[in-house]
Amino acid sequence: MRMNFVCKGALAVATLCVAPAALPASATANQPGTVTLKSEKGAFASNASNLLQQVQNDAQRVRNSADQLEARLRQPFLNDWESDASLLERARGRVNAMDDLLFQLRMNHSKALPWQQQAIKRIAPSVVNLTDTTEDAVVTLKNNQAHIYATNLGGLADHMYDEANRIDQAIGNLERSTNAGRRG
Repeated sequence: MRMNFVCKGALAVATLCVAPAALPASATANQPGTVTLKSEKGAFASNASNLLQQVQNDAQRVRNSADQLEARLRQPFLNDWESDASLLERARGRVNAMDDLLFQLRMNHSKALPWQQQAIKRIAPSVVNLTDTTEDAVVTLKNNQAHIYATNLGGLADHMYDEANRIDQAIGNLERSTNAGRRG
C-alpha cells in the first residue's frame, strides 16, 4: 500500500517536472498569445514605466510635504506639532508606497528595459535614505512635541526634500534622455 502511494507520488513529481520542460518544444510554444520571455519582458517594461511614474509622482508629493514642513518650522510661533505630524504622516504614507513600488521593480529588474534598470539602480539608495529619514523625522516629532524648535526636524525635512528631489530628477532625466534618443 505504501509502495503504491510512493510510486504515484513519484509519477506526479515527474509529470510536474517534465511537462513544463516539454512545453517550449511543443508546436504551440511560439504561437500568438503564448507567453514567452520576450513578451513577458515587454509586458513588464510597460508596467515598469507605470511603476516608475508612480514613484516619481510620490517623490514629488513627498518633496512638497517636506518643503511645507520646512516652511512651518521657520515660523515656530505659528506652528503646532499636530500640523507637522499630519504632514509627516502623509509623507510617510507616500514613502511606504515608494518602498513597495521599488520592491516590485527590483523583483522584476531583469525584465525591465535598460533605461528602467538604470533608473531602478539609481533611485534605490535614495528611496532607502528617504525611508530612514522620514522615520527619523516622525520619531523626532513624536518624542519632542513640547519643544520642536530644539530638534533637528528642520534638517530632517531638508534631507527628505533632497532625497525626494534626487528620485524625481533621476527618473525624469533617464526617461527624457531615452525619449530623445528615440527621436534622434
